[in-house]
Amino acid sequence: MSTAWPLRQDPEAPVIIALALVNDPDALGFVVLDDEDDFFISDGTELSDDVVVNRESFGKMSLREAVELLPQLGALAGLPTGMAADWDPERRTWLLSSVTGSDDEDEDIRLLAQRRAAWEFEGSPDDEAQISSGLTEIPTGPQQPLRAVRQVVREPDGTWLFVGFEVPEAEDFEVEGLELEHVANLYPDVRTVLKAAPGQVYDRATPDAEWELVEG
Repeated sequence: MSTAWPLRQDPEAPVIIALALVNDPDALGFVVLDDEDDFFISDGTELSDDVVVNRESFGKMSLREAVELLPQLGALAGLPTGMAADWDPERRTWLLSSVTGSDDEDEDIRLLAQRRAAWEFEGSPDDEAQISSGLTEIPTGPQQPLRAVRQVVREPDGTWLFVGFEVPEAEDFEVEGLELEHVANLYPDVRTVLKAAPGQVYDRATPDAEWELVEG
């Protein structure tokens, strides 16, 4: 692992981690980054309503210790808060998803109201956007594919579609659903076209090119 600290969080910040991972790091299941920018690292075990069960299954360590134990965490430097990342050990790849709600419904309502009040673009930050599957993956191997948005589509019904450069033009592709704000935080260069009206399509030839309105 590089001597440079790979994450934006304080390396001495505490994280909650499944105790099983201390003895078997290969058992890594998923990571959640909560709204406070704190990591929860699991072997696949969910938190329980039973405090005793949680104490038996989970412990705390510094984020630095967690990265030493699980170097692949370093690839999550750009992970927005409120997202989860499932670990695919065969492909050495993180699979991203949006976290939808917690056990504290009142807190969820408060946070969502704050997000909506701060949202400066069309739609709502919690709208589900469709995004090509390659853009929801973060590989950690030596081969790093290009991760950038090529096309932004605002469908006539107001829903959003984001297509990456990993998708050849005029070919079918699979999509995943992420909250619109998470897409905007993962790929900040799409924010300039989040003004799109229903029926409009923006495209660009390269990741460094300006967006062009091609439909609508």
